[in-house]
Amino acid sequence: MLPAHLSSRLTQFDYAELGPHASALLAELRGAARAGLPLSILVLAATLVDVVAHEEAGPAGYIDGIDFAYAGNKPALAWLRHQRNTTLHHEGPADGLMGEEPALSWHWRDAERAVETLLDYLDDLA
Repeated sequence: MLPAHLSSRLTQFDYAELGPHASALLAELRGAARAGLPLSILVLAATLVDVVAHEEAGPAGYIDGIDFAYAGNKPALAWLRHQRNTTLHHEGPADGLMGEEPALSWHWRDAERAVETLLDYLDDLA
């Protein structure tokens, strides 16, 4: 499960900051966190970054593009995109997706990092 501080940050983020598409995905992300689905958390967090950057009904409709250029930690956002793509687009063996015994702990570590990366990005846009 996500640590309490991240669960709290995720729960407290205001939907009003987002457009309807991103809001729906945020609700799914919160549900995945409650259900204990770390791979879904990672995929949804990365998808939310993309939707927020392009959905005109949300921050992309009223925030200057330069703010998006400086939002979030760029290496963390690149890591998040890479992890999502590795999870969704099978192009060969990938650590954590080969039935390794400690894989679940790796997935939770990645889910935590994904949520933190997403929330830091969103905070920078607020």
